[in-house]
Amino acid sequence: MEERAIYQASDKGSSLRQGEILTGVVQYQPVVSELSQEIQELSFDAVLHPYTIVVTQDCDLDWDYRARHAEDIQPSKLLNSVILCEIAAAREIRDTADNMNSREWKLVESHRHERFYFFEKIPPEYEGEQEGLPELTADFKKVLGIDAATLYRQIELGIVKRRAVLASPYLEHFSRRYHSFHSRVALPFQYESQPEG
Repeated sequence: MEERAIYQASDKGSSLRQGEILTGVVQYQPVVSELSQEIQELSFDAVLHPYTIVVTQDCDLDWDYRARHAEDIQPSKLLNSVILCEIAAAREIRDTADNMNSREWKLVESHRHERFYFFEKIPPEYEGEQEGLPELTADFKKVLGIDAATLYRQIELGIVKRRAVLASPYLEHFSRRYHSFHSRVALPFQYESQPEG
């Protein structure tokens, strides 16, 4: 495989970065059946996300990180959530996505499928844990927000691992594709071409 700088190992002593791949993120979701108007206490289910990628913009992540580590905290700079997109092993997406035939999978691998984004295998030397990561695929329909303080605490405790960051221009390519998917406009009817003759 030709050597290319697609990834960089995560810098664990800095703020999270847009395009950073994390493993082991735990999301806490309230038990919906317990919700009521007179609720006093609520239980939470822990949902493990084996792989995620940070979508929140670098500037917001940087301001939040600096604000959290400043002596005089500026609440206006703090994020309440970090936006993540769920990713999975490419083989898992290939095997479980609805009606994913080999022709459609070729569209995913070549970045021509609007819903998915393919990441090639990450070699150990470009990954923070020096273990490497398999081929991965993001599903732009699977987005979640994690409380920023909770996410940094999970990192501090070693629950979440900061693995790798997309390098430029791959980061911009991922970001444009992600935002393009989420800015789609639904049309009530598809355009139709008139038959010739």
